[in-house]
Amino acid sequence: MSQIQMTQTGKALCHKVFDEMMSKSDAINGVLISTVDGHDVVHNFKSDLPYEKLSAMLASMLALGENIAVEAAQQNCRFVIVENSDGYILTLRLKEKLVLSVIASAEANLGILHSLSRNGAKKLASHIR
Repeated sequence: MSQIQMTQTGKALCHKVFDEMMSKSDAINGVLISTVDGHDVVHNFKSDLPYEKLSAMLASMLALGENIAVEAAQQNCRFVIVENSDGYILTLRLKEKLVLSVIASAEANLGILHSLSRNGAKKLASHIR
């Protein structure tokens, strides 16, 4: 798949949704959208993170979760949640060819993080073609 190019208007919308998510939870350290084949589309981080590497790994992680769900006869994988010693990473599909990932500190409430991620994806999906 070729890299997806987003218009300035599309990027502005993404940043608006990212800012809304981050304002509702101080624990969110970053949000990114990547293609299913691992290319960065747009991101917003509180600190410098390797978004190109993260985009590739997170897209692969979601693909793996989706394949595991199929093999386990559990239908569709909705989220992949990684709990680390310093926080969480939630990844979900955003439309057919995009992946949304949210990186948060250990202070995050996982339920709130899940809800913010799902609602952010819903807002973005309604505006992204």
